[in-house]
Amino acid sequence: MLSRKLRYFIAVAEDEHFGRAALRLGIAQPALSRQVRLLEAELGFALFERLPRGVRLTRAGQVMLAEMKEVEQRLQSGIGRARQAAAGRHGILRLGLIESAAWHGLVPDALRAYRQATPEADVTLSTMAHAPLLAALRRNEVDAAILYNPLGVADLVSICLARIPIVLALPEDCPLLALPELHLRDLKGYPLVGFQRAASPRLFDDLSAALSAAGFAPGFNADPVNEAEMLALVGMGSGLGLANAMQAWRPPHGVRFAPVRDLNVTQALHVLHRQGDRSPLLGGFLEVLRARAEQAAAEQAG
Repeated sequence: MLSRKLRYFIAVAEDEHFGRAALRLGIAQPALSRQVRLLEAELGFALFERLPRGVRLTRAGQVMLAEMKEVEQRLQSGIGRARQAAAGRHGILRLGLIESAAWHGLVPDALRAYRQATPEADVTLSTMAHAPLLAALRRNEVDAAILYNPLGVADLVSICLARIPIVLALPEDCPLLALPELHLRDLKGYPLVGFQRAASPRLFDDLSAALSAAGFAPGFNADPVNEAEMLALVGMGSGLGLANAMQAWRPPHGVRFAPVRDLNVTQALHVLHRQGDRSPLLGGFLEVLRARAEQAAAEQAG
């Protein structure tokens, strides 16, 4: 807030009268006159011309009033923005995420709901792979990270939001697409394109176990770095792939997706943040995200 003397100055300047200003401020007129004279002494110049009836601003007083009005407006605006920040409604929320999570469903729905509920907040999105994303979160470069199957995150808070099924990726001319439904046994005789285990260790191990239990020899006929490269090879006719179902919302050219009825492998979608982070902005987003996750789970169960 403006200092008391400056507030007194503005009141006298607006009323052009010490008596009326004192009445509005709820103080005695002599005390108001004394405070204004003290302010003029501190500044080293007169703010008012004293008239028989009231006062009039000097040229210096006119400039002072214009400046103080602007300062007061900026101050009130700053207080309002600070109050919004304290309530989690203003500031910048930095989100890091695995790209496929933002294509459809829970995450984009939650982001839309959050932006509608908190339009004053700015949200930045950064897409990264698993390891760089966790590193960015630990370095305080993002406020929250959304990714699948996080490992080695005991130092972070991790909240499971959903489980995303794994589906089969096929070339668009694959005969398997003619079947009414697919089972793991139907894939025998077709080459499988995999991915490097380092890209997603938990998913790699879960898929390897499921294929081994279905009688497939361990291993894949290729190990590209990530899902995008794997799907490119599928589109080229190099084989079949097993991919996150979210990929179906941005299918590469020449690739189709289909569920495999007895493949019970999913990827757990988590949101992570640093322990002890009590940012109201982050708290508001997490609340919206969890609510959307619960709604999606209820709809799926129904």
